[in-house]
Amino acid sequence: METLQHSFLLKKLGLPYFKGLSTFGALSDDAIIQLLESGHVKKLDRGDVLYRWGEETTGFNIILKGDLAFYKHCENFDVLTRHFTSGEEGSFDRLIGLLPHSGTAVATEETLVLEISHDQFFAFHLDHPADFGILMINLARELSREIDMLERLIGEIAPLRTL
Repeated sequence: METLQHSFLLKKLGLPYFKGLSTFGALSDDAIIQLLESGHVKKLDRGDVLYRWGEETTGFNIILKGDLAFYKHCENFDVLTRHFTSGEEGSFDRLIGLLPHSGTAVATEETLVLEISHDQFFAFHLDHPADFGILMINLARELSREIDMLERLIGEIAPLRTL
């Protein structure tokens, strides 16, 4: 795992790339740049672990490029429950819930992840209140989509019942 400079990423990928990511959707250029500057960008190689089950959640992650497999810890084993891909966030629910990580996130390919700590998230709220509102909508929208996916999955595997 390697830490990258935001200036390198902005030069390599360009601001339009970041504006196209769902978590950054409709944010101002200044807001995106502040998130990149204040956060920590990590480059993970295939097989690198971003976090493990039970570790304290100190922030959330935005997948800038690549793929993270999430293995939910269940009793004595871990099960692959989903993949987080470019533009998606991870761990926001754990941050808001003040809960430790419920599983382990592993890169399945070279992956760039922006880590935003709770302190950086609060500072963003103060520095960019309008953009913070948009970011919250984007994060809530993604959580809503995840809940919808889980409900559909439960419906598919649960025994058929009628009211």
